[in-house]
Amino acid sequence: MGNLLFVLVGIFLLAVVLLGYRLIRSPYWKQRQLKKASEMAAAGKIDQMIEYLEVNRDSKRVSCPLTNALIFYFIRSGDTDRAEKIVMEAVGAGDDSGTAMAQMAYIAQQRGDNGDAEKFYRQAIVKDEKLAGTMKVNLAGLLINMDERFDEAESLLEEALEQREGSGKSGVYLNLAMLHMKRHDYSRARMTALTSAELLPNNPITILGRAQAFGLAARCSLKLKDRKEAKRLAEKALKILGEMPGTDKLRQELLELTV
Repeated sequence: MGNLLFVLVGIFLLAVVLLGYRLIRSPYWKQRQLKKASEMAAAGKIDQMIEYLEVNRDSKRVSCPLTNALIFYFIRSGDTDRAEKIVMEAVGAGDDSGTAMAQMAYIAQQRGDNGDAEKFYRQAIVKDEKLAGTMKVNLAGLLINMDERFDEAESLLEEALEQREGSGKSGVYLNLAMLHMKRHDYSRARMTALTSAELLPNNPITILGRAQAFGLAARCSLKLKDRKEAKRLAEKALKILGEMPGTDKLRQELLELTV
């Protein structure tokens, strides 16, 4: 990509060439490349998307948006070995960033290695203050799923609430709702889940988060023996979810709440 650009602008002045070089390294250009990769994925051109990300990414930095996207894809698709290989390649090149630790935490959690996941989450919190809010939410979620140290999980989520703003608080409230459910405080859990849903704007990016939040509130309503409200909230979640691919399990759970 860089060589082609220099060939095309070779007839221009050196200043123009340098400007072009800065452009291809800019966040704006990376966002355009990410958009192109997402369009390939949406069209089912997965192999082409992977090749495009591999060619254009900075292999020495996990924080490179294209590298991060490729790691995220492999984690979500269950190919943790390929994800880990990319992270370790960057770490071997000197990247000891909080982002690298965060991706290692995601990989470990995907594998069910909860101890390693916790260790990497804590390292990420120490290394990068900007990641602290997100990492605290993820670490709290890990503890909740492990049915361990609920008081610590609650403290982490309360700290995260102070560090996030606006719609960014939604994930914190969703984890708090799950924590309240674990403690069998279903009324508080329902209220918190609804707060999570209401904080998210209505757009395609938030579909899954809103559906999950309303679904959790529906399950709380059922626990409270409020079947009518459980059905209403589940139907609302189903409407939001629509035909979103990869959500069959959630859709089935919601359908069962509408009976």
